[in-house]
Amino acid sequence: VHSVQFTEFSEVENQDDYYSIGAGYIYTQDPQGVHIMYDEALSDLRDLETELLLVASHYIEKEKGHKEGNESSTGRDWVWAHAGVDRFAVLYDMWTWEAALLENKRQLLDSYFEAYQHVLDPEERFALAQVITDIMHRCPRFDLSHSYFIKAYQDECTCLRLHLQLVRGILNQHIERQREYVQRLWQESPPDDSNKFGLPLNIICKQLISINNSCPALKNIYLLEFHPSLGLASLIPRALEHLLQEARHTCRPTTASGLALVERRVLRLALDVWLTPAKPESWYSAQLQKDVGSLMGLFSAKVMGDPFLVGQTGLLALRSAVDEGHMQGQDSHGLLLETFSKLLELLTLCHRLIQMSLESVHLAGLYKELACEMGFEEFHLYLRPVHFEFASHKDKVDHPPPVFITSLLEDSDRVDRYSPTALGLAISEVDDNQVGKFSFYTKEAILKLLFHSGVENMQVTLACQAAQKNALMVAVQQASFYHTPRGGCPADVKEISSDLRNRGGMSPTRRRDSRIVNGIDSLLVAPTPKVPDTLTHPSERFQATKRAPEAFVSIQLEKVWLRDMMLNAFLLRKQTMADRMKSP
Repeated sequence: VHSVQFTEFSEVENQDDYYSIGAGYIYTQDPQGVHIMYDEALSDLRDLETELLLVASHYIEKEKGHKEGNESSTGRDWVWAHAGVDRFAVLYDMWTWEAALLENKRQLLDSYFEAYQHVLDPEERFALAQVITDIMHRCPRFDLSHSYFIKAYQDECTCLRLHLQLVRGILNQHIERQREYVQRLWQESPPDDSNKFGLPLNIICKQLISINNSCPALKNIYLLEFHPSLGLASLIPRALEHLLQEARHTCRPTTASGLALVERRVLRLALDVWLTPAKPESWYSAQLQKDVGSLMGLFSAKVMGDPFLVGQTGLLALRSAVDEGHMQGQDSHGLLLETFSKLLELLTLCHRLIQMSLESVHLAGLYKELACEMGFEEFHLYLRPVHFEFASHKDKVDHPPPVFITSLLEDSDRVDRYSPTALGLAISEVDDNQVGKFSFYTKEAILKLLFHSGVENMQVTLACQAAQKNALMVAVQQASFYHTPRGGCPADVKEISSDLRNRGGMSPTRRRDSRIVNGIDSLLVAPTPKVPDTLTHPSERFQATKRAPEAFVSIQLEKVWLRDMMLNAFLLRKQTMADRMKSP
């Protein structure tokens, strides 16, 4: 049964329960205001009590095992009875840390739940509901080889709070940018209502509210402000899980504590990337940024970021086609459909080219690092541009025989040592003149792309960039997944810290109150230990392992013979056409 369809059955009473938090307690009230508890919650509480007692009993047994070998035979009975174990202290620690874990889970759930309130698409709602369910059922990863259980709770609380700061930062910025975009659209919209079809709902800036009944987890929004795109928040845990899987495959932790360490580092790296955003387009040359500056900022450009100007551009293209007699027997509706289809194709190609270019930048950075670790230089990434109009025929361009890549370490004469100071689009390796033809600053430039094979040229450019990105992806994956016989990096490697940010302390006896994070007064049921005060931890990298040079892939060698074959085919076709023109 889907969503609210469950309440449509005649046997089900449509209840609207109310939830609130006061003095660290979560209250549930029915529509009449009576405090209630769900039967399922009581069942979960009994299960939790049983599980915690089993964990506590295990560590009490471990404490007995340490003491048993040091006692004399006359004191064996005293030891066997666990008289020296302070059971109340163990239970107090267990409940204290469990309360801290639940509080951290609640704060993270509030952020996802507020995003859930904006989502309208059923599939996105189900995806976010699954994320919330997974967080609810998350539990510490106990390492039974440790002497006590506090370390497992510390690691889990740290991961939850890092996840919380990452999600809160991403969603708050998304709300702010969406609000600015919607307000700008309605400020620039025409006064009549004829051209407002399809626009997002206007935001009436009258009264700020908090969706959460207890405390705001995200930015306060206006009463009639909705952001359905927040349904994409379900992709954040999916991306983090994918990163964690890659890290597990690389580091191969053998214990629960090692897995928690890997997850903590992945979250800190993700948080560092978010807090210190780089501009990948700065890796490209200044001339390229000048030529396709609007391409790198497509949705913030003067023309392509404004739906009204895009619509006007489409109408201008339609009028130009009619005036120039391009209808060729087509009716007006067919020409209208073809014009706007071509305009949408151009927008899609631009967006995909931006995405491919930025992904290629990140992969190129990884490729250079891996090449350096394997003993190769970065010129293996580049291919010297060739102007086809002035190029000469290449001899022996068949597929090269297989060779050991390690032979290039001693003899690098077979490789062109061309290494530019900045990256360029992949199309520049084939036709460097195409880059300057991309301009989206004015309507006239867009019209020129629509009518002078601009869409076809953009398709070729995108295909070249996709090939470059895929080649980098294969090279990086092969270098990353190839392990030496000694195995991957150990799970208990030392953390590499920098002086970019300060680290927070960790103590088993005290915990910073959660109200410091949320900005509201919220006490826990019992005094709780301290988790890291500073969530903006320094960037940490896994211990670098020695890479095997046999796993290296030279992008230049993989592409050069294909480019030469294409060049020869072009020159042959050019010569054939010239001969036909000369013949009577």
